[in-house]
Amino acid sequence: MKTPKSDGSRAKVLAAAFRTWTTVLGDPEPAAARMEIRYPPDWAFAATVSITARQQKRLLGFLRDDLAENRPGYSTPDRAATVIDGLLAELAAAGRTRITTADLAEAAPRIGRSRTWIAAHITDLIDGGRLAETRRPGIFRIA
Repeated sequence: MKTPKSDGSRAKVLAAAFRTWTTVLGDPEPAAARMEIRYPPDWAFAATVSITARQQKRLLGFLRDDLAENRPGYSTPDRAATVIDGLLAELAAAGRTRITTADLAEAAPRIGRSRTWIAAHITDLIDGGRLAETRRPGIFRIA
């Protein structure tokens, strides 16, 4: 499995796409919302992009469609495991060395599986060496 880049290049590309998307359309409507763009690795402020109500509706529609596909019951175990690996990589890139059961449980909608499945997968991650148990129950070291 390929590890995602941690240099922030993907976030910068996404930010550039948002900037282009909001300015090229030249929508005459007034701004309805603002998106704050920040760049990794320290997530420093880069810019604020104003979006119109129409753009906001389109963006939220896309996100809702994407979330609907990834809700529990729609996500395969392999895809959910990939999402968890990505989440662990993000946390490690952000400097986190430990993760709690609650961190993964909160990410259940993003993972697309139930909390019960996530709890069972934590055991798989420990057995596979991706997580290591600590002396405190429910807290794991990211390996």
